[in-house]
Amino acid sequence: MDAQYLLHGLEGGGRGCCVVACPKGECHLAQGNYRAELRVHTIQRLLGEIGLGAERVELLHVSPDDDPRETEQLVRGAVRRICTVGESPLHAAR
Repeated sequence: MDAQYLLHGLEGGGRGCCVVACPKGECHLAQGNYRAELRVHTIQRLLGEIGLGAERVELLHVSPDDDPRETEQLVRGAVRRICTVGESPLHAAR
């Protein structure tokens, strides 16, 4: 996951982004989940600095072994929280 894709989604009018990564220490892509965490925190910091709100981006750590119902609830919770921040001001400016 590259940070530019998160920003592109927000620029396109998305309310936010939810990134799902492997649990810490369990990623099959070397340090993919660690990199995702750094990138999400960087985007959150940038969004906070420009006044769009860091809460528009969330990171979830989910294992393939987790109960699918629990994973669904985690994702639905993240979507619900992101939706509460309202429409993106970037979308309104279009």
